[in-house]
Amino acid sequence: MIFKIRNFLNKQSIIQLTLFKVIFSIFIFLIIFIIIYGQNFWEKQVLKFDYNLLISALNAQTKIQSQISTIEELKINKMLTKSQKISKIEGIIHSIIDNQNENENLIGYYDIELDLIVENKNNDNILFNEIHSMIGSKNEFNYLSDNNKVKINIPIYDKGKIVGYVWACAKNADYLELSFYNWSEMIILVLSLTILIIFLVRKNIKQIELYLEKFCKMIISNDNSKQEQVLNKLPELSPILNKISCFTDGLKQMNLELESSKRHIKSIMEGISDGFYAIDRKWQFTFANSEIEKLISLDKNEILGKYLWEIFPQIIGSLTYEKLQEAMSLSLYESIHWEAEGIVIPDRYYEYHAYPFEEGLTVLFRDITILKRQQLEFARLERLNLIGQLAAGISHEIRNPLTTVKGFLQMFGSKSKYEQDKEYMDLMVSEIDRANEIITDFLSLAKANLDNIKSKNINEVINKVFPMLQADAYNNNKEVIFDLDILPNIMINENEIKQLILNLVRNGLDVTPENGSVIISTYLEEDKVVLAIKDHGTGIPLDLQEKIGTPFFTTKESGTGLGLAISIGIAQRHKAIFEFKTGNNGTIFYTIFPT
Repeated sequence: MIFKIRNFLNKQSIIQLTLFKVIFSIFIFLIIFIIIYGQNFWEKQVLKFDYNLLISALNAQTKIQSQISTIEELKINKMLTKSQKISKIEGIIHSIIDNQNENENLIGYYDIELDLIVENKNNDNILFNEIHSMIGSKNEFNYLSDNNKVKINIPIYDKGKIVGYVWACAKNADYLELSFYNWSEMIILVLSLTILIIFLVRKNIKQIELYLEKFCKMIISNDNSKQEQVLNKLPELSPILNKISCFTDGLKQMNLELESSKRHIKSIMEGISDGFYAIDRKWQFTFANSEIEKLISLDKNEILGKYLWEIFPQIIGSLTYEKLQEAMSLSLYESIHWEAEGIVIPDRYYEYHAYPFEEGLTVLFRDITILKRQQLEFARLERLNLIGQLAAGISHEIRNPLTTVKGFLQMFGSKSKYEQDKEYMDLMVSEIDRANEIITDFLSLAKANLDNIKSKNINEVINKVFPMLQADAYNNNKEVIFDLDILPNIMINENEIKQLILNLVRNGLDVTPENGSVIISTYLEEDKVVLAIKDHGTGIPLDLQEKIGTPFFTTKESGTGLGLAISIGIAQRHKAIFEFKTGNNGTIFYTIFPT
């Protein structure tokens, strides 16, 4: 029980505890006051009650003593009977004692000679035999026991002889009733005063609470307009306010420095060209820079607080999601790096860096699509360069013996004795010619032909090769369509551009079904001349797209795999961009020339 009370008190505020202590102290004081003052009070009440009873008895004794001679004459009057004497004496006594009712005490007179007891109207069924046994034992004031019977008796004298007694008594009930009445008045007064004191104390404590609350609000809001009012009421808070002011000034300075540092860091994060975001351990965004806004077309305020998969729903199940989970499980100061396709734009490629910290994870990602394409281009160019060097080194050595073999075969074929073998001779010659064409293609990968660069309109070059293209298309029951815009002249090698167009259009015709068409388009886009050649095939499978342009890679049964490699080499020598887009409805090859 004591432990529970102690816990309850410990949970209370200082002000509530102070109020409780004040009330408890007043309550203890009240108990002590009642104990000490109560004993005094009851003693005074007894004395006061006895004194009033004595005064009433003395007043009656004085008056009866003044009439005692008359009473004695009546007793010796022989002309009256005893009953007449008693009647007259009772009348005299009643006229005296019936007026002694100020305190409603029971007063009477006892005549010894007549053995007569006369009492006032307050007769409370006191038995006369009890009065007989208690009065007349002494000829002076006689204080009897507290037994609701005779309390005081005073003798009446006539000629020096006791002839009777004036007696008085009171009920203990009357005595207690009167005392409790007086006692209750005192208790009510004390309780009223106590309640008033508690009310005033509580009111003052409430006022202290009010001003403490104002003081707290003043500190929080930094509003000094009410400072004087609060300190006038609670001057004890002045040193506290001074200390708080010192601390708040220091905190303000630190906050200014932190805000400045925060703005500086934020400006750095916003200024970087890479995407940057931070997530907490619950996978909710806590920061995102402007690159994220551009990527998903959302304001950063809409991003913050949302879950990662709410902003990037495509991330679930991806390599990036697995790597982020792995990074979240790493200890601090470790990092993880990976490359993966874009989440929002799948055809882009990104480099990711994840850094775990105590509250979550920071992620930095960079678009490396162009870098990847450049790497692929460098690898392709390196292969082309290697092939070109190989072609340049061996082409002359191979052509010379091939020319000799071709000459002897033609010579043998013109002789009559080899007439039956002429068919084989012609086949061998055609194969030698085919080998020479391959060697020529090899050489075209290595040679630059920079001497023939001239200002030309690419539309004119297309028109020159149109009859040849149209013939190829007609022979295969297909069609070549032109869609040429007005273009400025650009610096090109006409023969190489012809070869590029022939290679791309013939490839397109090979994959286009009968009655289909290959479309040659030219247009100007951002000050660059674009040559677009579109077929209507089934598209390039995803697993083959990375191999496009690799020498000797072909899907044709009779192809050499050098056509696209040669075309890419031509584009590179013209500082043009060579790219393609493919789908189920066909493939478009773009060659974008600078102006």
